[in-house]
Amino acid sequence: MSKRDKRPSHHRPVQPLTSPEESRVRVESLIASGNTRGALDLAKQFFKEARSTEAEALVIAAYEARIGEMLAQGLYDEATALAALVGERFPAHRHRIVPLVRQSKAIAAGDLRPLLAELAAAARPRRQEIEAILTRELRDPRLLADADALAADEPLRRAARAVCDLFAAVTSGPLPEGALAALDQVSRHSPLAPWKLLIRALDAYYRRADGVALANLDAIPPHAAPARLVPVLRHLIGEPGALDQRSPAVGALIKAVSGGRTLLRQHLLRLGRALEARDPGTAVAAVERIMPLFDFEPVPVKRIFTATVLQHWYRLNLNLTPLVEALRRDRRDLDWQRETQRLIALTLERAGAWEEALLFWDGYLTAATRAGTLPAAGRAPARVLLHMAELFPAEREAVLDRFCVASEEDLEALIRAGELPEYLDRGRLLARARRVDPDPRVFQALVAHWATRDPRLAEAEAEAWRQARPRDLEPLLHLVRATERRGAHRRALDLLDRAEAINRVHPEVRQSRFRLLLASAERRIREGRFALALADLDRLEKEPVATSGDTSAYLGAVRSVAARRSGDGAAAVRLHEELASRLGNGTMLALILSSVAEESFGLEPPDAPGPASPAETVQALARSGDLFRALDRPLAVPPALLARVEHDLSGASPADLHSLCVGGLYMGRPALTYAASGEGLAGDGPLLHRFLLARGRALAAAASRRERDRAVLCLRAARELAGRARDMDAVRDASSAIDALARPHETAPWPLRVPVADTEPLATEEIARLITAERARRQVPTFTAEKARRKRQRAPRRPQRDLFDDFFAFLKKNR
Repeated sequence: MSKRDKRPSHHRPVQPLTSPEESRVRVESLIASGNTRGALDLAKQFFKEARSTEAEALVIAAYEARIGEMLAQGLYDEATALAALVGERFPAHRHRIVPLVRQSKAIAAGDLRPLLAELAAAARPRRQEIEAILTRELRDPRLLADADALAADEPLRRAARAVCDLFAAVTSGPLPEGALAALDQVSRHSPLAPWKLLIRALDAYYRRADGVALANLDAIPPHAAPARLVPVLRHLIGEPGALDQRSPAVGALIKAVSGGRTLLRQHLLRLGRALEARDPGTAVAAVERIMPLFDFEPVPVKRIFTATVLQHWYRLNLNLTPLVEALRRDRRDLDWQRETQRLIALTLERAGAWEEALLFWDGYLTAATRAGTLPAAGRAPARVLLHMAELFPAEREAVLDRFCVASEEDLEALIRAGELPEYLDRGRLLARARRVDPDPRVFQALVAHWATRDPRLAEAEAEAWRQARPRDLEPLLHLVRATERRGAHRRALDLLDRAEAINRVHPEVRQSRFRLLLASAERRIREGRFALALADLDRLEKEPVATSGDTSAYLGAVRSVAARRSGDGAAAVRLHEELASRLGNGTMLALILSSVAEESFGLEPPDAPGPASPAETVQALARSGDLFRALDRPLAVPPALLARVEHDLSGASPADLHSLCVGGLYMGRPALTYAASGEGLAGDGPLLHRFLLARGRALAAAASRRERDRAVLCLRAARELAGRARDMDAVRDASSAIDALARPHETAPWPLRVPVADTEPLATEEIARLITAERARRQVPTFTAEKARRKRQRAPRRPQRDLFDDFFAFLKKNR
C-alpha cells in the first residue's frame, strides 16, 4: 500500500453511488439541508466516475451551492478563489460562475445591490443565504429601505424604513412613549433583528435603564453588523471590558456621545487656574477627572499632559503623592503604571534631581523586565542602563558631596553595607549594561568611566572589549595608549600590529606608531643610549607623518637634545640654525626647543629670542599648539607670551585663530579661546560655525549665569550652521556642550537645570543677529577658577524624596 493510501482522510467517507438518478437526489438533498461540503464531495465523485453531461451539471450546481454558503459565512476571499478555480476547470459554465465572483467582490466592498436584486425572486434556501449575508453585512438600514429592487410594500423594506426612522430618532433625543412599537414588525429571524435590539439598547441607555440596555446588547449576535457598537455602549454604561481604544472611530464616537472634548477643555482650564493659585486639592480633583477623558485621545497627548503637569507640580514644590495617585488611578492598566514611572524619571532628570531620577529609572527597568515589556537582555535594557549612567554629574566631586563621603571608596563601602542602593554606583550600572548587552557603546562607556578613576580597570575593560569583538579598532587603540603610558613599549607595538591588521590607514593607528617610536627615542636619550636614539630618529624621519606639518621640527628639537646630552654642543647649534631656517619663525623655534628641553628632559631651555611682531607670535603659538597636541606632548608657554597673544590678534589667519581656539580649551585657558573666537567671528568664512562653537564652549566656563545663557545661544547657532555645512563633528561637540550646560550649576540653591529645552533650530535672521552681537562683545568675561579639593565632613545624608512609582503632566492650552 502506498503512503498516500495510509494517510487518514479529512472528510467523512462518501457512500458508493448506484445510479445517476440516485446521485442527483442525494446531492440535491444535501444542498437543501445546508451540507454543501458533503454535496460537493458526492457530486465530484459522481463526475469522476461518470464523466457525463448530467454529472458535469450536477457538480456545477454543487459548486454554486458551496460558493453561496461561503459567501453567507463571510468567506469572500475563499469564495472568489473557488469560483475562479471552477471557471478554469469548466470554461463552458463560466457564465454561471462569473456572477458569483462579482457578487463576492461587491459584498466585500459593501455593495449589497446585487443581493437585493436577487432577493425578490429567490427561493427559500437562497433567500435564507441572502438574509444571513445581510445580517452580517448590512451596516446601514437605509440601503434596504431605499432599495428599488424590492417592492414598496415588501415587508422587509417596510421594516427597514421603520428601523431607519427610529434609529435617527433615538440618537437625536428621547423617544416618545410607545415609539418602539413600530419595531414589532421585525421578526427575530429578520436581518434587521440586530438593529431592533440596538435601538432598544440605545433607548434604555438614555433612560438610564442599564439592565434593559445590557439585556438587549447581550442578545445581539456577535457576527451581526451592529455588534461592533456593543463594546462601546458597554463602556458608556460603565461595565468593565475590553475596548479598542486605539480605533479613531471608537474614540470619536465616545467623545461625541459623552461630550469628552468639551469636558476635557473645561477641566484643563480648571487645572490651570488651580496651579496658578497653588491650590493642590482642586488641581488633584481636576486631574482625577481629566485622566479618564484621555482614554480616547492619542497616546502622545496623554503622555504630554502627564509630563507637563509633573513639571509644573515639581516647580511649585507641591506634595507629589496625591498627584501621582490621581495619575495612576486606573490600577488595571499595568502598561500605563510603568509608563508613568518612566515619565516621573524623565521629569526628575530634567529638573536636575538626578538621584531621584535614578530611583525611578531603576524601578521602571525592574518592573518592565518582570512584565516582559523589556527583555532581560539585549539592546533595550542596555540603553536604559546607559541612560542612567549618563545622569551622573560630570564632576565626581558633586557625587561625593551629595552623599557626604570623602572618596569613591567610602561610597562603595556604603553600597556594600546596604546603606545606599547599587544603582548609585555608575560603574555598577555600566557593568550591568555590559552583562545584558556587550555592545561597543557599553564597552566604550566603561572604558571612559574607569580611565579617569582606575587606569588598570579601564585597561581590563578594553581587553574584555577586544576579546568580545576582535575586529573593533577602538579597544586596541586604548590599549596601545595605556601600555605606552606604562612604558610597556614592546607590548604596545604588538597591539599596534594587530590594529594595523584591521585598519592600517586609520589616522590614529599611523599616529600611534609614530608616537611609540618617538617615546622609544626619548627614553633612550634619558638612558644615555644616544646611538640607538639617533637610529630611532632616523626611522621616524622616514615615516609619512614626519613629512606633514611641523613634526620634523619636533624631531629636530629632540635630536638637538641628544646632541646636548652627548656633549656635542656644536651639533646642537647647527641643528638650531637648521630649524630656524626651516621654520622661519624664531618664536616658534624657542617654544619648541624650550618645551622639549624643559618639559621632556628637564634641561635648561635655550636663550629666548628677541622681540617678535604680533603676527609672528600668534602664528608661533598656533602652530606649536597644533604640533604638541597632535604628539600628546606638554607645551610650555610663558605667561607673558599668552597675554601678548590674547591682547593683539590682528592680522591672524582664520586657520591660526581656530588653532588658538582649540589650544585655549586644551590648555585650560578660556580667555585665549574667547579672544581668538571673537577675532574669528569678525569675518565670514567656512570656519564661522567653528568660531561660534569655540565662543560657546569658552562662555560655558564663565562665572555668571548671563554669560552661560550666551553660551547656550552660541552653541545652538553653531550646531545649526554646522548641520548646514555637514560638519557632523561640530554638531556632536555642540550638542555635548549644550547637554553639559543643562546640568545644574554647583552654586544653584535649587537643583533646576539651565533652561535649554528650546530645541527648535534658530532661524537665519536670529543667527545673524547673534553673530553681530558677539562681534561687538570684546570684553573678556570672568571665568570660574577650579576649586581645590576639600576634606568632607561626615553628615547625615538627606533622605530621598518619598515619590510614588508614577508621574505625569499638564498640557496647557490657550485660553
